[in-house]
Amino acid sequence: MTLRNQLLSVISVLFLAVLAAILVVSVSGTRQYLEQQLASHAQDAATAMSVTLGQSLGRGDLVLAEAQVVSVFDRGYFKSIDVLGPNRSPLVHRVLPEKIEGVPNWFVARFPIETPAGEAFVGSGWRQLGKVLVVSQPTFAYQHLWQTSVQLLAWLFAICVGALALVLAVLHFILKPLRAIEKTAIDVQAKRFEQITQRPQAPELARVVTAMNQMSRRVGEMLDAETAKSQALHKQAYEDDMTGLVNRRGFELRLTELLQGDYQFALGAVVALEVDDMRLLNRVHGFAAGEHILRTVAETARSVFAEVPVVILARSNEFSFSFVVADVTHPQVAELAAELRRRIMEQLGDQAPTEMVAINIGAAYFRQQDKRSDVFARADLAVESARQSDRNGFVVLPDHPDEHSSLGSHGWRTLIQTALVENRWRLLRQPVLSLNVPSTVLQGECMARLVDAQGALVPASNFMPMASRHRLMPEIDRAMVTLALDYLKGNQQTQEVVAINLSPQSMVDGDFMDWFVGRLNALEEGGRRLAIEVSEFGALRNVAATMRVRDLVRSHGGKFGIDHFGLDPKALNLLRELLPDYVKLTGSLMEEIEAVESASEMLQSFVKLAHSLDVLVIAQQVERAEQLAVLARAEVDAGQGYYFGAPQ
Repeated sequence: MTLRNQLLSVISVLFLAVLAAILVVSVSGTRQYLEQQLASHAQDAATAMSVTLGQSLGRGDLVLAEAQVVSVFDRGYFKSIDVLGPNRSPLVHRVLPEKIEGVPNWFVARFPIETPAGEAFVGSGWRQLGKVLVVSQPTFAYQHLWQTSVQLLAWLFAICVGALALVLAVLHFILKPLRAIEKTAIDVQAKRFEQITQRPQAPELARVVTAMNQMSRRVGEMLDAETAKSQALHKQAYEDDMTGLVNRRGFELRLTELLQGDYQFALGAVVALEVDDMRLLNRVHGFAAGEHILRTVAETARSVFAEVPVVILARSNEFSFSFVVADVTHPQVAELAAELRRRIMEQLGDQAPTEMVAINIGAAYFRQQDKRSDVFARADLAVESARQSDRNGFVVLPDHPDEHSSLGSHGWRTLIQTALVENRWRLLRQPVLSLNVPSTVLQGECMARLVDAQGALVPASNFMPMASRHRLMPEIDRAMVTLALDYLKGNQQTQEVVAINLSPQSMVDGDFMDWFVGRLNALEEGGRRLAIEVSEFGALRNVAATMRVRDLVRSHGGKFGIDHFGLDPKALNLLRELLPDYVKLTGSLMEEIEAVESASEMLQSFVKLAHSLDVLVIAQQVERAEQLAVLARAEVDAGQGYYFGAPQ
């Protein structure tokens, strides 16, 4: 029970006890007053009747005496009137039984009214002729007592309601700081550090508020410092200081993530730009002139590629730039490359230093399943072709067909839709093992494989780009979720946690989400063995949808994670905003942390930040013991990759 309800209950009980005592005392006092009035009334009637009866009985006229008694008794105010002779023999006897109307029987039994008899001697001169006894009728007294009690109870009830309302208002005002303290405690638990602005009047509560504000501020400052440190290390490791673009190392990582990550695309392109004779320009006109050209190229690239949904802008070498775009068409690539060239030449104009250098631009296409080395080779060929073509040359290489191009876009769509209709899908699982407790499996990540007409498994990297292009990802996710949840139901004794990836298309598809909610509701307790993952790319594209998925999964007892995490500069802010249960580091970081000390230092800083937010860190694509040693030094929690086990 809350403190507010406890205080309200105690005050209500005390108040009701006081009002009940007032009611009992008031009713008892009224009853005593009525008994005194009835006794006085009976005695006055007996005294008055003794005079008239003395005259009639003195003459021996019993009939007249009886008439005198009847005339008084018929008024209905008396219960009984008795006239007794000298030897206490009854001369006149009149009785009216009690008939109490309008008063509950329980009230009469609980508050009985005593009616003492009034008596007076009857005499004539010096002779004593007898005695008269009068008992008043209590009916009117009971009715008066009942009406008075009801009115008093109504007033007391109104006073009670008004007093309790006043108490509620006072408690609301007094306990308002406590609600603010409670909210702050909940916010701190959720890693939100806001200050309590209202200072309570009570010194005790004021001290608690001050302590809570100090704790919240210090913890927030600590996390902000860790976040700033991680961001600074990330910037130092992967960002070019002069242009603000991604440097060579960051470019290689991000390109690898694009080629191997969750984001599905059918066609990508790299626009390579090299500036020749920059060293000669620096010797003649100084480094400021060269820096001006490099910054102009960087700013122009930001402007040209601003509307492209997926883009990597990098200064790949001292005088070279690489601009990668994905999910585009051939005409779009040619148009973007031409527009980049036009704007750069327009910005630099006829400046004397610019005439000493040549700006060569070449564009080449690639696809998601291509190797990074192949993409680099095509980019080098494109820019060299531009250099050989003319001064300030410009070349867009033709798109060479790959091994899957013979199927065509329509063919892939037909194959995927046929597999959906015939339910030709295979579910593979790869284990995620704890690095702190050896041989402990934390979860099994589900992976999709399409089964073609010949029964062969088609890797996801082959069909996912076309599925994404034709908006078929919700149907594929539905098939994969069905297989995964069926596996959960059929293997309840193992208690294995199953991790499922949801695509960005599925998260914003209303029909899929309604279906997904229904499947989760049918899981009941099985939801605790479910983990839902969203790629960093998908989370950044739609944070609101990602939060809805996170809250939905957690409401059923499951876990929420971010997959392929760590490359985008906005990722650290995303970690603070989404607060996932775990993150899976992008696999392209594995080779980097072995070779570059600063990358290992950045990983340690990131793990420290994640642990301060109670976020589990899982490394992907772990393939060698050397990588495992680096991960252990960085205190990474778990690992996934062929070193621990292949998908099966």
